[in-house]
Amino acid sequence: MLDFLCEISDVGVTAAKVVRTLDGDSLASWVAELADSYPGWDGVRSWKSLERELRIDATHDRRGHVSLRFVVRGPRGYERDAWEASACVNLDAGEDMRHLAAEIAALFT
Repeated sequence: MLDFLCEISDVGVTAAKVVRTLDGDSLASWVAELADSYPGWDGVRSWKSLERELRIDATHDRRGHVSLRFVVRGPRGYERDAWEASACVNLDAGEDMRHLAAEIAALFT
């Protein structure tokens, strides 16, 4: 098990939750795959933590930008009635995504 703290903050909302994973649940490779998909993709690509405390939804506008929606759930994210808070981050599909992929990889090594 590998746990890490996820905290999101946006206008009017702040949420923090310890996220439980099995050695990162392949988050680093998922983000690296997004970074390698510079030209874009259709629809939403999602990643979920083991107990669903964190979900990341990624969309690409095919004009060089990626939107990442971070969704934190608690106290037990897998329960239907868990609270939920989210915040979005917009990044350039190229350098910003490569930098994020490197930071996530460093987090899990």
